[in-house]
Amino acid sequence: MTIQTPTSPRGAIATEGPVAPEGPFATESPFATESPFATESPVATEAIAVPKKLLHPRRDSSGNDRGTILYLEGCSRLVFAALVALLVFVNHVPAAYTQDPDDEQSTTTESEGAQDPETQRDASTGATTSDDPSVEVSESGGKGIQFVAPRSLDMQFGMRFQSNDNYCTDMLATIAFPTNWPEQRVTVKESWIPGNAAWQFRDLPANAPPTARQLVMSIPGMQPGGELDIIFEVEIEKSFINPPADPTIFVIPKKLKKELNWYMGNSPMIDANASDIKRVAKNILASSPPNAWSHVERIYDWVRTNIEYRNGPIRNTREAMKDKKGDCEEMTGIFVALCRASGIPARCVWIPEHCYPEFYLEDDEGNGHWFPCQVAGDRQFGQMHDYRPILQKGDRFKVPEKNAMQHYVSEYFTCRQRAAGPREPSVEPVLDMGPLKQEIEALQAEAARNGRIPN
Repeated sequence: MTIQTPTSPRGAIATEGPVAPEGPFATESPFATESPFATESPVATEAIAVPKKLLHPRRDSSGNDRGTILYLEGCSRLVFAALVALLVFVNHVPAAYTQDPDDEQSTTTESEGAQDPETQRDASTGATTSDDPSVEVSESGGKGIQFVAPRSLDMQFGMRFQSNDNYCTDMLATIAFPTNWPEQRVTVKESWIPGNAAWQFRDLPANAPPTARQLVMSIPGMQPGGELDIIFEVEIEKSFINPPADPTIFVIPKKLKKELNWYMGNSPMIDANASDIKRVAKNILASSPPNAWSHVERIYDWVRTNIEYRNGPIRNTREAMKDKKGDCEEMTGIFVALCRASGIPARCVWIPEHCYPEFYLEDDEGNGHWFPCQVAGDRQFGQMHDYRPILQKGDRFKVPEKNAMQHYVSEYFTCRQRAAGPREPSVEPVLDMGPLKQEIEALQAEAARNGRIPN
């Protein structure tokens, strides 16, 4: 049997209650022989043993003392070995520390523990983040977005299982798990994992720079009426994003890098080739915006002016354009579709119970930048003030458990069992934002009282 949770981040369940620790990180995964959090030095070092003969002078057949000769010989060998080790180290320095900021983005993802603690470079944008909270950090020498007001919060992610009146075997579950972005840093602090459970991280898409991470959990079996929790406690440092100092320097890219093709054309639930989308995009271009930034802002204003916010189940952008109604997902999807129809890469960004879009432009030196905006909620164009964790970026994912492309990487659960009684196994995703949840609820309640669209 297979149980799949809704394909929308709305309604993500926050859970409470203590979890009994059972040996943090004491797991063995069937997917890999090492934990994803196990890090290694880029160079495997070995102790250089000095041969005993170098420690004791000896005489040759003629009776001459060869101690000095052997001492010099030993020093030469040690120097040679040190030089070899140095050359090996240079050749194995991770690309994250040698790559030019303007180089093509790497498709290799490193575990959080393998990154430099002082400065991290995001695999998909090349932006850097600093540990000093008093320093404003920006992309590409200060031309891009500005990261301000960082805040660290402890959160929990995982899955809670409860079997029914029969044995469950071959249990497999996946959830979206936050990962590093220029504005977000994720550190796993602790985990509670039963000894019979195995897990791994899986980055998506598999053949492009990853924009989503899954926690994949495997459990061989559970007894009738059993309960099992797999919980990770993480620290998430999230920064607010402010717009660039001079937005007029940005242009629509004339030639797209290969990885940007993921953010052009159609996606599941987003139809950028629809006739009404193309017509609106053509009319906005005909209004002669003075620069690329103004061009995108006019797309943004069109969505906020013409699409009425109406909460409800997720719909295709083609349907939402007919009645001009939708919530954050439809409004984000329509903005993304209009950008793509205008030759501007764009994508969805998913956070708990909400989503918003990002668009891509190049500066006057040809460096690419992603800019966020809030189409459903308070006006935020080119900026984002929200501490909720980023779960994934993108809207076209090939998930191994699904045959078709997915708009959003949703939770997934499957197991093998014979039918027994009226109850199905209970599977509950754990997404506990701690005190941030109460803060968000208070802000949303205030927005509702004042007649504003909640973020």
